[in-house]
Amino acid sequence: MTLREHLDQFYIQYDIPAEGGVNDKTFEVPLPAFKLTLPNFPWRKRMLYIHDLEHILNQQDTTWQGEIFIASWEISTGYYRNFPIIVFPLWTMGWGFWKHPSSVFSGFSKGYSDKGIARLNMEQGELLDLKLSDLQLLTLNKRANRSKIILYFKFMGWLLVSQTVFLSPIIALASFLSIFLKFLF
Repeated sequence: MTLREHLDQFYIQYDIPAEGGVNDKTFEVPLPAFKLTLPNFPWRKRMLYIHDLEHILNQQDTTWQGEIFIASWEISTGYYRNFPIIVFPLWTMGWGFWKHPSSVFSGFSKGYSDKGIARLNMEQGELLDLKLSDLQLLTLNKRANRSKIILYFKFMGWLLVSQTVFLSPIIALASFLSIFLKFLF
């Protein structure tokens, strides 16, 4: 079965629109208290199928726990080179630290020894024609013998960055309120 066929099954299994919703004008992020609707930016559309393939490759569902694992895996494999889309995985990793910390670390650890799909530099059609076993060979265990100490330092660094991204709205609001209250009193 090709990756294209795996993606079709994935979309059906998780009730995701055709082609992952790439043709939709907006997409929803289900947060604990509400759903956030965001524009489906062109840079998101370009990377959407890769993100969905990462779920298939890593056998992760689309629950928050699965999304947190994938976001952390993406950060560790060098997905951060894909600006501005990197904001989504950083925010998810940051939130994930509070929600599912073990998924953050296990995703990051697995990604530390893998090569990310985005870094394969393959055309979409070429990639989707591969079999899952081919993708596993191209991505898995490319850097398996890397130092655990470096893993922990990288993890702590990216965790700090992800917390900054996750908490930045709260920090901005607190700063605004502080300035506003100083102005009033």
